[in-house]
Amino acid sequence: MTRKTFGDRLRELRLQSHDYHSLRDFAKRVGLSPTYLSHIENNKVPPPSEDVIERLADALHVDAKIKYELYSLGNKMPLEFMETFKGNPKGVADFLRTVREAGIRRDEDWEILMREARRLSRRSEGEES
Repeated sequence: MTRKTFGDRLRELRLQSHDYHSLRDFAKRVGLSPTYLSHIENNKVPPPSEDVIERLADALHVDAKIKYELYSLGNKMPLEFMETFKGNPKGVADFLRTVREAGIRRDEDWEILMREARRLSRRSEGEES
């Protein structure tokens, strides 16, 4: 089974959208040339920058899960995640390294981590009051 590429997934999402009748309509909406967008969809050029991925996702009205899938397929990091990393690079790197070393892969395990993060956030907010 071959892994879906950024271009494959983008084309799939565009064709599923009822907002655009053609690649040209979509390209105009996101401020790209139709030729460049065609090259992206046909994997003739590397995936675009984070800014362009954000514009594509917004134009397609996709939810966060799909938007992050596009970032992942494009081997890019969402800008909001980079801000978190810049705020505490050592802490974020240590956390991610710990997660990787622990072998956390299942959605259920990630959900446990997210619940704990939310609990810590609520506790911190209570201490600030």
